[in-house]
Amino acid sequence: MLDLRAPLIPICAVVGLTLGAAAWLAAGRQDVLTPAQDRLAALGPSRAQRGVDGGAPSLSGPPLFALSTGPNAVRDPVVTVLGLSRMPGRAAALLAIDGKPPAWLARGESRDGVVLRDVGSGRASLDLPLGVRTLRIGEATPVSPSGATASLGPSTLAFPSAPGDVPPPGFRPPPPPASAPGLGG
Repeated sequence: MLDLRAPLIPICAVVGLTLGAAAWLAAGRQDVLTPAQDRLAALGPSRAQRGVDGGAPSLSGPPLFALSTGPNAVRDPVVTVLGLSRMPGRAAALLAIDGKPPAWLARGESRDGVVLRDVGSGRASLDLPLGVRTLRIGEATPVSPSGATASLGPSTLAFPSAPGDVPPPGFRPPPPPASAPGLGG
């Protein structure tokens, strides 16, 4: 049986080499690719990528970090969490954004620059322009006198700083360090 197929092996090799050489010669010809290259050159950069003067494309895009101070500062909207809904297939929060009427936002939904990231037991995690905030029901994002929101440092999120703020029920501060004199037992 092998003897009958043996003469086909050199014939197939010659046919394969011939087809490969023909394809190599066709791809190497410059006149075959010129129509496609001319069409690509005619497209040019899109209008959104062109510079202000219409010349060279602009490589600058929106800033990577939000500007939080100065005349063109980005501010967080004032958000109040009014209600939460957690069901097996859906989680939503009732939010009032910048004094507008309250609206339900599902997890992952966005409205007026606010994205609902997560809904927990009595709390909602929101993605705002200046960072992520976790608010309890009835709580709102703080507003500074200038109209922009207060900066969110680790101390303002972990411990209440304004007079009248009380820690939630069951809150226990961390134990003092073992090396603190006179504070241990």
